[in-house]
Amino acid sequence: MTDKNTVSADRTLFKDAGEKYHWVYEVPMGKSFFLLFEVWRVLGIAAGIVIVLMALMNLFSHNGWKGLLFSAEMGILVLAILMVISIPAYWIVTKANNGKYTVLFDMDKDGIDHTQVKTDKQHALDVLTILIGGASGNSTAAGAGMLSASGGSLYSRFSNVRKIKAVRGKDLIKLNGRFLRNQIYVAKEDFDFVYDYIVGHCPNAKIV
Repeated sequence: MTDKNTVSADRTLFKDAGEKYHWVYEVPMGKSFFLLFEVWRVLGIAAGIVIVLMALMNLFSHNGWKGLLFSAEMGILVLAILMVISIPAYWIVTKANNGKYTVLFDMDKDGIDHTQVKTDKQHALDVLTILIGGASGNSTAAGAGMLSASGGSLYSRFSNVRKIKAVRGKDLIKLNGRFLRNQIYVAKEDFDFVYDYIVGHCPNAKIV
């Protein structure tokens, strides 16, 4: 952990003048398949909704129970095909990102932002080092925005978090809300600090 406007020796976690914490984490996509599992989860939810709607339409039409069974079979078949197709797609994305998913995390007392960074970890850390060294909360925010401009972002407001789960072996903290799931990665040397900070700012969360 670093003090205000300073950088740790291994440049893992930064604190800017605006009392906001920043760090970069690189997830090896060949060993951690959370992105693929998230895609499957979304596909499963979407397929489930479609299956239910089709089944209800067939149940109350002249097709009856046979129509309901047919809808379920077709929905499961389409889901299975999409899940199989997503495997080579994941491999292509992994190759395109040099086997790594680089994430920038920005955390303050209100919440935490998980943003994919379309650059390597070292470059992202270099940019953050320069910005933190400038001792300006505004410049740090601008730089974080510059780093994350081309990547997707997922923000968890601490007041909306309902469940927190630490998976220390994977440097992972899972934050679940009613409609939003976020995965926070942090290096082992800063894990306890970030975990305790999150727990201390999530008044409605259950620790599991």
